Amino acid sequence: MVTLTITAVAACGTDADQAPAAVDAPVEGVRVTLVDAGEAPKQPLVWFTAPEEQQVEYAYTRGLEQHTEVDQAMKRRLDAEAAASSDSASVEPSSAETSSSESADASAPESASGTDAANTDAAESGSNSDSELNKEDFNVPYSEVTMKLPLTANIQTDGDVRTSTVTVGTPTGDNTERNEDIASAEGFRMTSEQDSSGRTQTRSFSAPEGATDSARASVEEALVQMNNLPLVFPSEPLGQGAKWTVSNRVDDGGMSLLQDVTYTVTSKQNKTVTLAVSVDRRPATQFLAGTDLKILDVSTESSGQITVDLTHPLPQRGSVNLTTTTRYGKDDSATEVVQKSTSKSTWS
Repeated sequence: MVTLTITAVAACGTDADQAPAAVDAPVEGVRVTLVDAGEAPKQPLVWFTAPEEQQVEYAYTRGLEQHTEVDQAMKRRLDAEAAASSDSASVEPSSAETSSSESADASAPESASGTDAANTDAAESGSNSDSELNKEDFNVPYSEVTMKLPLTANIQTDGDVRTSTVTVGTPTGDNTERNEDIASAEGFRMTSEQDSSGRTQTRSFSAPEGATDSARASVEEALVQMNNLPLVFPSEPLGQGAKWTVSNRVDDGGMSLLQDVTYTVTSKQNKTVTLAVSVDRRPATQFLAGTDLKILDVSTESSGQITVDLTHPLPQRGSVNLTTTTRYGKDDSATEVVQKSTSKSTWS
């Protein structure tokens, strides 16, 4: 992984047409694994370069829903442990301790009261962790937001490296209150250097001088999500039905995930290729960043299909839908926080 700094940089100079200053962005390494080379005839899939610019609209939809659930089996176990703890606290006194019946009778009310308090404390201690997780703050109804980016892509090559420049038109979104703000990011640019297989070597972002911080961040997030689906070809010759996996690391809502994107060739005509796309994700860390919540389970549901022209850097059309369900919890709690995040990338 190439680790570099991302910052907003204003354009320099007085020429209105001058490109804004660029800053380097992180580029995650990828691993390409061939699963099936497909049917004959076979030939290598590689990216080419054409002088014509490409225009496509990229729409990115992001959704989130969160709620709590109780693991009944764990709850029964914790309740049993709490009951056992309360029983041990109420053991009857020995004969040596009860040599005087009068003193025992006199102390009985106080002892009973103390036992009741011990039982109450033990029962409450068994549910403290659950009550901490059973807060309304953890319940978030599903909502989603969509941003649309008109993109213009140009590509050139020196024979070894393909350099693509993607320029953003006027961004819009279904949150109309923010449209005036995000429109200030018109002219945002992303420049990438790749080899003929599609493996990215460098990437930089350029924010226009007039872009607000929030507009820059929103457009950058959408482009990062698009880049999280890298299309890199294996070196082997491929035919109809060929399948391979591109593995990388991505960030989803502050959680680091290991990702496998599987591509399958469903059709190929000249330099136009249609691919089925599926995505699988699993946690790269054990805990949610900044909390003591353990990541208990991650499951992924996905579907997608894209059509690419091998002479252009972006998909011509298609979409990839992804739903990731993550369960968080604690070792001493029966309550789990269930978070469902959705993302949809569409090219048209």
